Amino acid sequence: MEILSLSRLGCVSALRDWKRSGWLIMGVMLGLAFFVAISTLGAGYSELVRLPFSRLKSDLIVQLGTRGKSQGLSQDKGSIRLPFSNQPITEKQIEAIASFPGVHLLNPAIILWHQEKKKFVTLAGIDPGATASGPARVMQWIKKGRPVKANGETVVESHHAKFHKLKIGNTVQFGDRDFTIVGITTIKEGASLAAANFYITIDEARNLANMADGAANLLSVGLERGVETEKMQDRITALLPGAIVSSTDSIGHMMRGFTGVSTTATRLLSYTALGFTILLVCWLIGGRLQEQKGQIGLMQTMGWQKKDILLSSCAEALSITLFGALLGVGVGLLFVLVLGSFEVSLTLPWNLAPTPGSSHTAGAGRTMLVPLPIILQPWKIFFALFITCLAAAFTSLFSSARLAGKGVRQTLFE
Repeated sequence: MEILSLSRLGCVSALRDWKRSGWLIMGVMLGLAFFVAISTLGAGYSELVRLPFSRLKSDLIVQLGTRGKSQGLSQDKGSIRLPFSNQPITEKQIEAIASFPGVHLLNPAIILWHQEKKKFVTLAGIDPGATASGPARVMQWIKKGRPVKANGETVVESHHAKFHKLKIGNTVQFGDRDFTIVGITTIKEGASLAAANFYITIDEARNLANMADGAANLLSVGLERGVETEKMQDRITALLPGAIVSSTDSIGHMMRGFTGVSTTATRLLSYTALGFTILLVCWLIGGRLQEQKGQIGLMQTMGWQKKDILLSSCAEALSITLFGALLGVGVGLLFVLVLGSFEVSLTLPWNLAPTPGSSHTAGAGRTMLVPLPIILQPWKIFFALFITCLAAAFTSLFSSARLAGKGVRQTLFE
């Protein structure tokens, strides 16, 4: 019999017994929808730790912590301070890191805290001519106005601008300097490593912090393909004692408990759902064929050969199972897309947070809300479809062969 004829015959038979077909389709659909949703969401949670670095186009973030007694924040009006984890790195040290084999990109920046009596803001000094990585990438996400181009100009983050009712053309003061707002930027999802309230030129930031020429306190390092991050981290810390070198791997190491539990749990749940779906398919198809044994006996009296009976039963089971499986994959992906529109909370390590731990805004500074990444895994979906259809085909062939082997008398009258 031709494949097209078998498929048509399977569909007609499934429609004739639509109640049993409906139960089979519903079971397969729910099982595979759950499998697709859980496995995709699990992969998305594992990808969360990569978001900050992928948005900044950086492999490493280099900072230098305070030595000895921690630096406190002054309450003097207009005080400018360096964050505890962002102390000055000299121009000579920066050039030495940039010259390491395997480093293809290094963008320096300066992070500052500006605290007045009842006001706290974060400043980022950037190089307007190097926006390929690091906090300077924010200049590519301008919402209104234009990027910073010269001294005396600043770009404000959109949420801060909305809360304080700041507009393009307004003047703000940091220390003893006035700055004109020339643009409003929006921080992309997962890029809170670059989050600051205001962005100014790196030269202006050095002047405000009384830093030496060429110095910076945050380096965004891009590595060539194949370079091991751990070895590069060791080289940088050897050159710069006390350096804090962060990467996707180091953050993932700190979160290994969370990622390990989530990976194990999602894997267990997803494959349990797939196993339950396969058992349900086998049970429903076996029961369906047992109730249709009279039809098999009738086929035998009409001269159907055993192989034709087996192929017909297999075509019917495959048609119903494949239809339910495809519906399940579609429902699972739709569910994942809906959940992907909701935001989840990701807490930054203390040294990457833009606000001090003692600040009333510390919680907001350390936590970023990002849409859950949707990581599709086609091989898992195809595997689930294949194994489910294989189980349906095997069950239908086995059950129909057992019934057809009993003879016409037993299949028709017993």
